[in-house]
Amino acid sequence: MDGRTLLAYISAGGATERYAHIVADTLRSRGHAVDVIDLKRDKIPDLSSYGSVVVGTGVRIGMVYRKGKQFLRRKDLEGKRLAIFLSSGIAVVSAEKSKTKFLEPLVEKYGLDPVMCDAFPGKMPGSGGKFKDRTDPAIAKLWAEELAAKLSEPA
Repeated sequence: MDGRTLLAYISAGGATERYAHIVADTLRSRGHAVDVIDLKRDKIPDLSSYGSVVVGTGVRIGMVYRKGKQFLRRKDLEGKRLAIFLSSGIAVVSAEKSKTKFLEPLVEKYGLDPVMCDAFPGKMPGSGGKFKDRTDPAIAKLWAEELAAKLSEPA
């Protein structure tokens, strides 16, 4: 299997997209070849040339983005080193609560076995219908550094 990594993300408010690029840049700085695709805009490539797949999605109104869930249901993810992250307003208060509420049910439902899985703080509803950006690039960078080490280990 190839040592390339595909990072596929879906973002509505921009938080997940920001995290996706931080994760990709960090993995690249650690020697990983990473291709990034936006699940809203880009064609999904043949996954057979990727040894690892990172999926980033978001949550809005208590629902994980549909295109993120659809991608995680793909049969061709089997045998890949998989990592999943999401951004949510709940993770601003508690990343663990966000993981329990949104990620763990997906992992269980689709029978996934990710090497890493985490929730990052996203955007929260604020006054006047505006969103407060609570993203934390440092958290994503640390997560990606740990992920780079795991992806460098023999399968």
